[in-house]
Amino acid sequence: MSSLSDSGLSVRQLGALFDQLPVGLVFTDREVRITRTNAAYRRLVGLPDEALIGRRPSEVASGADVVLAERILSEEVITRGSSVSNVPMEQTVAGERRVLSWSADQMTDNGEVLGAVVSVTDVTGRVQADRALRRANARLDLLQRAGCQVGTTLDICRTAGELAGLAVPGLADRVAVELCEAVLQGGDPPSDPLALRVRRVAVRDATTRSPVGFAVGDLITVPVASVTGLAAWRGEPFLARNWAEMSEQVHFTPDHARALLSRGVHTLMLVPLVARGVMLGMAAFCRAENPEPYDEDDLRLVSDLGSRAAVHIDNARLYTREHATAITLQRSLLPRHISPVAGLEVAYRYQPASQAAEVGGDWFDVIALDGGRVALVVGDVTGHGIHAAALMGELRTTTAALAHLGCPPGQIMAQLSGMVAADGEEAGATCLYAVYDPASRRCRLTRAGHMPPALLRPDGRVEFLDLPGGVMLGVGREGCPVTDTYLPQGSVLALYTDGLIEQPGQDLTTGMSQLAKALAADPARSPDQLCDSVLASTGPHARDDIALLLARTTAQAAS
Repeated sequence: MSSLSDSGLSVRQLGALFDQLPVGLVFTDREVRITRTNAAYRRLVGLPDEALIGRRPSEVASGADVVLAERILSEEVITRGSSVSNVPMEQTVAGERRVLSWSADQMTDNGEVLGAVVSVTDVTGRVQADRALRRANARLDLLQRAGCQVGTTLDICRTAGELAGLAVPGLADRVAVELCEAVLQGGDPPSDPLALRVRRVAVRDATTRSPVGFAVGDLITVPVASVTGLAAWRGEPFLARNWAEMSEQVHFTPDHARALLSRGVHTLMLVPLVARGVMLGMAAFCRAENPEPYDEDDLRLVSDLGSRAAVHIDNARLYTREHATAITLQRSLLPRHISPVAGLEVAYRYQPASQAAEVGGDWFDVIALDGGRVALVVGDVTGHGIHAAALMGELRTTTAALAHLGCPPGQIMAQLSGMVAADGEEAGATCLYAVYDPASRRCRLTRAGHMPPALLRPDGRVEFLDLPGGVMLGVGREGCPVTDTYLPQGSVLALYTDGLIEQPGQDLTTGMSQLAKALAADPARSPDQLCDSVLASTGPHARDDIALLLARTTAQAAS
């Protein structure tokens, strides 16, 4: 508590000290009216004593903080004798928004409360520097998180969603990402369109209390001649600091504009998503709850984020293209139709991998041979993509040609192994080859590193035939032993690739047990029905290609 009578200084000395202090000082009376100021305070507020004396702080400055400071002076400092130290207050002083740090003590003389003495320091620069540092750190953190949170998969829509999720709520209250229709199919956008046809693929919003414009899945047409369409096509980011700028320059439908107004959007940034010279789409960042408009620094930040995300989206686009090409090639090389063969009722399924990068080289075939015999083949090329599919086509064609020439199973495997070895060090493949003679019901089987076939017997029992495993094609020149077994009438031989029984975190034994259970659930079902039930129980979550070939022995024999 400050007392003039206890200071030990003369009034003249106190006055000189008061005026010469570099810190702004103000004396107030008990009604919080200014009774005296020093030169530092007058310079701070830009007003002479005549404009200050007799007035309350709220009459010479504005802002909610000024009203709060006045109430604290009256109720806490003057009335209760409390001290206030280094409290930051924002207020408009001399037409500028400033941050002032003020301290206050009750002022007394011989026990009589005279009012308060207030010291004021302008800390605007320091506060702005602190805010700039925090903002820079937040932006650096955002960019660092983008490195590990955006592009975690090769899925186009998921990558777009990761970009939107990263920005909300720290950078934006609402983010929407739209991509060109062709990009979603792995293609290139038109080179000279009259309008951008984009589909909204991701939306993140800090709240859902208000309606918003387009929903995920909606197709949006943006004229290239519009301000935003032209900016997007040129790869230039766009900034609208307020609603007036948005309404004048952004292409909104009336319903969309009403929805954004209802949402409270007041500032917007539109960032084209461009990678490797291809305009993939655009992302819109909006603020509603956050009252601060976007500025050029924000625009540079989201442009950087958009560029990084666009590279990941383009990678996903290229993988989508490769996926579609590989599937097309794969399907073109697999049998489109298998003619009926005497003594067997055959059904088959091919299921591509669920992951874009996982299209592989699984194949199957049914080959009619001389003497009424039939060859059943299933194989799997290691690796994925177009190369694996192409090698698969070569192996299938060669297998059919050698089988028609009457080559025995061991010789066929040796020829295939040589082909795989010649393809390169990284190439490898597995194969299961079986020749069935309906007249004797004998089946000769050999395998090269492939999964053993399952046999569903007429009584419903399922067993996996104990065949020598052999080595993978392309690995060694060791021969593949041939096993001869008898297949009773009505039994079902199941040939498959490992994608059917391999699951993440699951061993092969579990997968084989699930396959046996699916086959044995209803032995009387047709091979077609069995194919469907097997895939339904074991294939929905497969990460690799699946080839499944089922052959049931019948009473009919070759004529």
